[in-house]
Amino acid sequence: MGIPNILGNWKVVLLSFLGATTFWFFSALGKDYNSRIKYPIEFIYNKDSLVAIKPLPEYVDIDVSGGGWDLFRESFWFGGDPIVIELDNPAAIRYLTRPTILPIITEQLNEYRINFLFTDTLFVNIDRKISKKVKLRVDSSSISMDADHRITSPITLTPDTATIVGPTSFLDTIRRDYAIKLDAENIDKTFDRFVKLGLPEDFGIQSNPPTVNVKFEVDQFDRLDLMAKVEMQNFPRDSSVYVTNPEVTVRFVVQRELREEYFADDFKVVVDYNLINKADSTAPAIVVFHPENVIEVETIPDSLSITYEK
Repeated sequence: MGIPNILGNWKVVLLSFLGATTFWFFSALGKDYNSRIKYPIEFIYNKDSLVAIKPLPEYVDIDVSGGGWDLFRESFWFGGDPIVIELDNPAAIRYLTRPTILPIITEQLNEYRINFLFTDTLFVNIDRKISKKVKLRVDSSSISMDADHRITSPITLTPDTATIVGPTSFLDTIRRDYAIKLDAENIDKTFDRFVKLGLPEDFGIQSNPPTVNVKFEVDQFDRLDLMAKVEMQNFPRDSSVYVTNPEVTVRFVVQRELREEYFADDFKVVVDYNLINKADSTAPAIVVFHPENVIEVETIPDSLSITYEK
């Protein structure tokens, strides 16, 4: 037997097999079967005035009986219409139970016989959508400044109010003033940017306007040290009690451009006899006056030893 005859026989066998398989497949699809399928669902509600707080269920798990063709189609779900569940008062509903769900499925899937609904409960979390007008401010604790820089002007926001729209449960947590966090690191120059309010991006939460302009001036500062004499207050006139070393280092921070303008005489440091700690014979060194442009003023040491004459 030649090779052409062998190949021809194999073609006949293959075609016969395919024909028999196809006949069996189509014949089988013409019968009725039971099947467990996940069928898509869609919730209908007023999305203009309501919003889903959590993702809504997308399927129900059901056991059905029906024709093979129908079950084959639903097993692969070739774009059939989902089961529609209309919610009349969704803000007051948190779940739908099997007795509620089953009649809806039975009515809409009338080409099948519903044997059993495996889905016991459909949980829904839908809230009313409201709006609230809030006063805006910047959360100062969120401002990340470069180590040698400070803010030198008031922080302004334009506009300084916004209207926030979202679910009631979220807006009830917002007070009449709303703090914006700045998403910027190591700021070392004048800040003048449009920033978002930092609201959650889900649940359809929106703000009007969506961004506001935040602006403040920034300058470079230096930390300086000056030696200063301390002044004794309320000490005995007979000099029987005195400060052992009446000198301290005054450390302060000032704008770099002003660093040459300050001297020891610009600071007044006192030690008050009435504040002496009897246990260790020390008293705090207190800066009672300093120029208004300096900040973070401290003395080193912060307390001084007191000597008592015998």
